Amino acid sequence: MNIKYLRPFLAGVLVIFSVAGLLLFLEEYAKSYLRSTVKDEVLKRNTTDDVVYEVPAGDYLSVNGEENTEEESFVEGWLEIAGYCTGNDDAAADLHLVGIISIPGLDIEEPIWKENTDLAMRYGVILMKESAGIGEQGNSLIVGHRNTITHTVFDKLPKISKGDPVTITTPDGLEHKYRVNGTYYCSPYDLQDYVGTSADHPVMVTLITCAREKGNCWRFIVTLIPSGD
Repeated sequence: MNIKYLRPFLAGVLVIFSVAGLLLFLEEYAKSYLRSTVKDEVLKRNTTDDVVYEVPAGDYLSVNGEENTEEESFVEGWLEIAGYCTGNDDAAADLHLVGIISIPGLDIEEPIWKENTDLAMRYGVILMKESAGIGEQGNSLIVGHRNTITHTVFDKLPKISKGDPVTITTPDGLEHKYRVNGTYYCSPYDLQDYVGTSADHPVMVTLITCAREKGNCWRFIVTLIPSGD
């Protein structure tokens, strides 16, 4: 290639890659906005009944890192988002609400779902099946994503401090109040040491999210005990 054409060529390539990168970045924000819209509808409702919510099931609202979701181009992603917004995609699934977790100091409020699926984790956090129910004897394990691009779900969790208050409100309207009594970074080899679910445990809650800044498969863990309020 003639040297006099090289600079404009490279400039054109740079513009193309910049636009593509911007669209990918904005696509994740668009997905996050739609997921948050669904979540906010759940948080607005006050009910004392066993609550079942119908949520969008299409993979166009997947979270980065989901193992069972095929990668798509940003064009496909935008087309699917547009289809959902115009009502042309009616794929839906039911999720069962276990409670709502509130951490005022971090401005976190998330639905807790019974289902242990990638779909449920798009719209809040999940209560692990093998763990105790909220307020029951034993350890209640609650797991959520850290959406570091859009700073949602448990992204702020590592900023929590010992003694911070946490409230979990169950569908019957009962508020379970806790305080933070420990925070840990945990390697995948030591995870079980922190998340035992034996009924011999006292009533407690363990919050778990990823901590990739420490290494692949590392987790950040917060332990909660009843506050006695």
